[in-house]
Amino acid sequence: MALPEAPPVDEFRDLLGQAVGLRLDAVSREFGGRHEMHVAALRNVTLDIGPAEFVAIVGPSGCGKSTLLSLMGGLDRPTSGHVYGAGLPLGELPDRDLSDYRLQRVSTIFQTFNLIPSMTVEDNVALPLTLAGVELEERRRRARHLLELVGLEKRGRTRAGRLSGGEQQKVAVARALANRPGLILADEPTGSLDSTAGEGVLALLEDLNARGATVVLVTHDPEVARHARRVVRMIDGSAIELEAGKPTVRSQEPLDPAPRLHWRDTMKVGLGSAGRRPLRTTLTTTGVAIGIAALSLIVALAGGLQQALDAPALATSQVHQVAVYPVAGARTPAFDAATLATLSQLPHVRAAWGEIGMTGTFSVVAAPAAGAAPAAAPAGAVVSLPPLGSSSTVPTLTAGRMPSSDIATEILLTDSEAVALGYKSPPGAVGTRVKFTATSGAMVPGLTPNQVTQPVSMTFLVVGIISTDFMPAGTPGALVPNQTMRVYWTTLSGPNGWKGSEYYSVTLLADSGLSVESLRRRVDALGFQTQTFGDQFRNFEDLLGKIKVALLGVAIVALLLACLGIANTMYTAVLERTKEIGLLKALGARSRDVLLLFLAEAAGIGLAGGVVGALVAVGLGRLGNAAVDRLTQSVTNSSFDVFQINVPVLLVAVMLAALLSMVSGLLPALRAARQDPSRALRYE
Repeated sequence: MALPEAPPVDEFRDLLGQAVGLRLDAVSREFGGRHEMHVAALRNVTLDIGPAEFVAIVGPSGCGKSTLLSLMGGLDRPTSGHVYGAGLPLGELPDRDLSDYRLQRVSTIFQTFNLIPSMTVEDNVALPLTLAGVELEERRRRARHLLELVGLEKRGRTRAGRLSGGEQQKVAVARALANRPGLILADEPTGSLDSTAGEGVLALLEDLNARGATVVLVTHDPEVARHARRVVRMIDGSAIELEAGKPTVRSQEPLDPAPRLHWRDTMKVGLGSAGRRPLRTTLTTTGVAIGIAALSLIVALAGGLQQALDAPALATSQVHQVAVYPVAGARTPAFDAATLATLSQLPHVRAAWGEIGMTGTFSVVAAPAAGAAPAAAPAGAVVSLPPLGSSSTVPTLTAGRMPSSDIATEILLTDSEAVALGYKSPPGAVGTRVKFTATSGAMVPGLTPNQVTQPVSMTFLVVGIISTDFMPAGTPGALVPNQTMRVYWTTLSGPNGWKGSEYYSVTLLADSGLSVESLRRRVDALGFQTQTFGDQFRNFEDLLGKIKVALLGVAIVALLLACLGIANTMYTAVLERTKEIGLLKALGARSRDVLLLFLAEAAGIGLAGGVVGALVAVGLGRLGNAAVDRLTQSVTNSSFDVFQINVPVLLVAVMLAALLSMVSGLLPALRAARQDPSRALRYE
């Protein structure tokens, strides 16, 4: 005996929730305020629709059908009377509970489909699930399942705006079933379709009613109304029962509160809305980026300058030095040890040293390296280096190293002197020994030099090669450690009877950059000439200060304009998306959800602007640091970052951009959140 065939598996049994009953008690709805035309859309309508009924509401345009549907769906509130849905007094519910009713109990199918064209078919169907806080994988599975029901499973990744009218209405039906409603409201669902597509939609509604859903169909076409099991005719805002309805169920099983829109989905939907207006969003983002970049550069400039001024290398550089020279026409155009001692005792003097110079001849102690031609003893000069511990102002080496100490018998030979000594390549002189014999004990123009009658030679180890540009007047010769020169001068002065005038200039190192000018004035008052090598740097610092003020002004103006741009963009978005806002609320979005969506859009614009501005600030900061390094090489050999950009500052700037953008978009977002869904859906 053959076994009976198993009944076919219904793959779409999990479509609906508990059927919803409706009751309207003496409901009236009037429109128009004090200065508007008064219209009575509904007049004292009393109506019962039992659970799992299929009711058609028919009547000519303007008779109140759509208004009645809005009251049933919780999109509008009656002027008088009471509307009950699922046992809930819809007219008395707070907005939060009314949104839950629209999200979990009822779905509306619109004549104009009300899909979001820029979103995919699958995302449109999943939108109610997104508002309900359903996880991504679950809502994708549910959306694909529903698209299979309406025969559009292959069009899930297509943008909704590219579908035909019949396909869009099928997507709207699939979306209406996303959150398993118990009540389906269809507002002229076949009005924009051809007969074939219209019959397909009506067949779907009949199938859903057979599965247990309450279906209320609004139409002006009697042929469409025949698909319903009961018809209510609307005439001038009044309802005429053509067949008595079943008693409604006033209380139904409660539903668990939906988790609601997740913050990740809020950001995704908000940013997606901004992406639908690329040009406007780009211009607004650019304004934010300019303001954030300017602010970041100002903070970086302030921090960099402070760090540079506090740097140890700068504290011992020419920026803090005052060079002292005898006045023109002085009887003795040079300084002695007593003058140096007096100047070193002045207030704010951290260190003082004199520059000693001698002229004479050089000779190579040993034969030059292979390839170097022997040469006669060439003339040249030796000049003292600044004390290594008191000054960071050292010449740039082309080869070798600096002397190891101030008393070392080591020298830095100029490239021209190395060539004169017979070295074809100046670096080849490094490591060799040369002998210097002084013939004159001064390098001051116009000064009768201290002549050498009892010559004394001194042998030095060549440790480095420098350019002749670092010698006074470009004279060939060498630089010698400071104390070594003092010893050599003392060795020569006694036998030759020199009477002072060993220093052709004196350098004073101030204890801070702020005291350089006061020290300079004190030295001028003593009758000497002065020169501060930091003048160039301070002029540049003044320029940077003015640039800081200018950048601050640009930043403030740019941020204000950016905030106005964001506010304008968001206000325009509210106007352009009024119907979309109505759709979101019809699908169950709370006012809070709409508010957060628009704030997320504003925050996304600000965040993008902040990131772009931070990157621009980093790039400009690096360019600025490179330019400043080139400008300050003549003042100090040490390099420092004038624009001190660090990650925490950039992160704060980005967060500030997002915060300002959210504040700017708050009023437009509040306006969007307060939109009345029934009016928003009628907005053109």
